[in-house]
Amino acid sequence: MYVACLCPFYEESKSSVGRESKKAPENLKVSHSQKQQRTLCVHERNMLSFVLPFTTTHVQTSTYLICVCLFSISFLVFLNATVSFVITDRIGQKTRVGDAVGTLGFADELIVLIACPIWGVLSDRIGLRTIAVGGYVIVGIALMVFVQPTRVYPDLLLARIFFALGAAAT
Repeated sequence: MYVACLCPFYEESKSSVGRESKKAPENLKVSHSQKQQRTLCVHERNMLSFVLPFTTTHVQTSTYLICVCLFSISFLVFLNATVSFVITDRIGQKTRVGDAVGTLGFADELIVLIACPIWGVLSDRIGLRTIAVGGYVIVGIALMVFVQPTRVYPDLLLARIFFALGAAAT
């Protein structure tokens, strides 16, 4: 086994496995400046793949990062940006708008704190894709319902709680 840089786990694994490492070839020798950089050596990559077994392709990872994360963030930003508009223009409330927006945001965060662990356990049992798709369906329905209420409490609050349940799943 050739090791191209120093790894804190290397000495432990070498003694526990009982294998001796071969001397690294000259072209794999690492200079002092390269040791200072925090790059992963071959052994560290093997340790990470052992600890975190990745089973996704580059296309799946790119799709998740570009599409799923972007859409999730966009939904959350869109809803937070439109809450005051819904309260003032759709419902017609002109006073205590900040109080209502703050209460709705607090309720959203509280529900997300409770729902995230539940969605996490369900995604381990059912599957992440099913939970994420279900979350996006809930978010879509909640966005349609969010502009329909005629009162802040309880109508808009319930719509925001419903949205938070879906957002926690995504």
